[in-house]
Amino acid sequence: MTRPAKASLISFALLAAFAAPGLAQSDLLKGPSIPAQTQNTIGSTNMNGHFTPVEGRPELAAFALVTTDPEKLASARDLENQRIFDLTTYLVDEIDAVREITDAIAAGNQTQAQILLAQLRLRYDPNLIRDPLLTELETMLDANQRAELTRILDDYWLRWAASQSDTMNMRPDSSAYKKAEHQLNNQLFQEDIRQAYDASLKRYRDTLDAIVAAIQPTDDQQAQIRTLITEHIKETKLKATNAQRQALMLDIYHLLDEDRQEQFFLFMTSIAIGRSG
Repeated sequence: MTRPAKASLISFALLAAFAAPGLAQSDLLKGPSIPAQTQNTIGSTNMNGHFTPVEGRPELAAFALVTTDPEKLASARDLENQRIFDLTTYLVDEIDAVREITDAIAAGNQTQAQILLAQLRLRYDPNLIRDPLLTELETMLDANQRAELTRILDDYWLRWAASQSDTMNMRPDSSAYKKAEHQLNNQLFQEDIRQAYDASLKRYRDTLDAIVAAIQPTDDQQAQIRTLITEHIKETKLKATNAQRQALMLDIYHLLDEDRQEQFFLFMTSIAIGRSG
């Protein structure tokens, strides 16, 4: 098969491999479900004292208790979606740090991963804000509702922090509470980061892993492929044109030796046939 024909098939296969490159807010970033509450508290404690936190951002769960206005609830969802989009942009800007974090996780080095994640958060949010959506949510409420929203959140964080300790009577001004709140706050940030990563960068990692499994590159070739993909992300900001995607695949193809070029061609062809069939 001629080189132009191979390039054409590789280009087509790339479009399949990096399917849905845009981030559709309505599809990818739906906010977490908020269960109906029977009282003005969020999170639940069973008879054995086990505390179950809410899914997603506590601010949204508390906001849903303070108001049932559908337009305000929809606006609250938009705030959450915007946060994930903002974090997605941040991850692209911090792609080298993301690469270090995913490497640490893949190597089973959780301590290093946690350190890198903590540094990532400090660069994004130097003040380590506990309730990042609160200020904007409060603009949709009257004074009484704002006070109730704050009360619900303070109560929630205190009960959640206390559940991490040996005592259920933790004082909000104690060092033990502040330490527990900080740890839990980091957990929530990491969950937001995971959502942003899954909605944007994970497909690139999955594609790299699939290429490596298919062609078994040398260590040097694998490092070069990874660098090409990283630079592609930096340059395109997740908005690559078809020409840019084609150029990436051809760059990968040309850095390989002849045997692996053939394997890479067969791999990309199989993706093209699978997607088109």
